[in-house]
Amino acid sequence: MRVVCRSQRLYHHKAICAFIYGLEKSSKVDIDYFDRDNLPTGKYDFAICWGVRAMKELKAYTKSKNCLVFENAYLNNIQSPEKEWVSLGWNGLNGRADFCNTNSPPDRWKKHFDDGRLLEYSDGEYILIPLQIQGDQSLDYIWNSVLSYQYICESIRKHTDLPIMIKDHPTFSGSQPKVEGVKNVKYLDTNMPIEKAISKAKVVVTINSNAGVDAALAGKPVVSLDQGSMVWNISAHDFKSINSPKFIDRTQWCNDIAYAQWHPSELESGEAWNHLKNKIAL
Repeated sequence: MRVVCRSQRLYHHKAICAFIYGLEKSSKVDIDYFDRDNLPTGKYDFAICWGVRAMKELKAYTKSKNCLVFENAYLNNIQSPEKEWVSLGWNGLNGRADFCNTNSPPDRWKKHFDDGRLLEYSDGEYILIPLQIQGDQSLDYIWNSVLSYQYICESIRKHTDLPIMIKDHPTFSGSQPKVEGVKNVKYLDTNMPIEKAISKAKVVVTINSNAGVDAALAGKPVVSLDQGSMVWNISAHDFKSINSPKFIDRTQWCNDIAYAQWHPSELESGEAWNHLKNKIAL
């Protein structure tokens, strides 16, 4: 089996090397590393990289049909190089990836994540919009001149008089244009923890941000506007029922999302590969 890899940052390299260590336990594999100055040649069974931009480049240069894409985890998500858990799916990002996790059993959720984080649904005082960074990979599929945060706020205001609170992204504030001219829209302190902002919300509106996952766990109804959202199947997709949102059972969603991410020990043991390998014919 031949595999081509690309990693650019240290935490990319650590996660991918852990996975390769586990891969080599169960499969005889030749590993090539992508280098534009010395491009790999020949046919590869699949590619491995961090992020969909790297995936597109790898596929373009190597003609690999399938690529395992590493990204930030959805549960136990840490926005720093010290992150451990990573998401891992075929050929896409977030809800566009194939995690081989449809109708998953509850074992991983119970083992790793059933620790009280899943809260009952609760009411709140405002509509919360956590902003995503302009230019983020997850927005590449959907962002355009029509679907802007200005447009989202104007659309919400057609259906409710509730306050709209906007929470800028903590690692890159100010990347999105300010919303103007919409009644009762306020910006929360950028340094406010997202958990606190969510806790007082009635509904959380997101395009495809991981804040949708945080909100669903916190017992808040979510409106997601892109099928790439990890809460697409348990959320509304418009604002018609925003004053009386529906509560959707999250049991299967919890089971499935637990199979969308892996700990370094599971990468090294080969457990992640054993779960994902059925996607391709070896």
